[in-house]
Amino acid sequence: MSLRWKRALLKISGEVLGGKEGPLDKGAFSFYAEEIAQARQAGAELAVVVGGGNVARGAALSFLPPTAGHTVGMLGTLLNGLVLRELLLARGIPAVLMSALPVPGVAEPVDPWQAKEALASGAVVIFAAGTGNPYVTTDTAAIIRALSVDADVVLKASKVPGVFEDDPARNPNAKLIHHLSHAEYLARGLRVMDGAAVAIAQEHGLPLVVFQADREGAVLEALQGKRGSLIGGEP
Repeated sequence: MSLRWKRALLKISGEVLGGKEGPLDKGAFSFYAEEIAQARQAGAELAVVVGGGNVARGAALSFLPPTAGHTVGMLGTLLNGLVLRELLLARGIPAVLMSALPVPGVAEPVDPWQAKEALASGAVVIFAAGTGNPYVTTDTAAIIRALSVDADVVLKASKVPGVFEDDPARNPNAKLIHHLSHAEYLARGLRVMDGAAVAIAQEHGLPLVVFQADREGAVLEALQGKRGSLIGGEP
């Protein structure tokens, strides 16, 4: 099975991890654990950054000072990372959880060198707690972690098929853009991925794929270059 990119960082938004069973939905987590397992079995080396929107969005906690609110959001990503790690381990997939806000006995501190060794040995590396700093999105954390482990691409798991020329929720005639440069994405002011994250990716020539992830086999198809919108790189 041919993979366009072998080592990838998968960014899973928190919003896709909630469901009927609450913020930590067993079905949603199990689905993505299976998707990761399938990609790994096909030969991919996968790192994962999880968002925390299913648990708490720091910016929405207006009753807290911003720094505290963002910290709550980062801790939400740690909960997601812990659940995902356990479901991968239960499937026989070696998995390591690293956190920018380390919790001894639960998650190791982020260590890019150790992470690269784990990826090369076949383990899935889950990065939690964003960058460990307030006011920084998990999209930006995904780019930084991808660069730190020499990933070939960042795959952003989304609820939409890719990047549209306009918001498809407001404009049903908006067309899907299959490929565009980082600069074009930023110039258009598109919002499916954080602009600061895209700017860092542009500076380092890191391609990004935004794809609809709630379909069986979607992660593997994204790795094969068969799904989603490509930002940067060669079409």
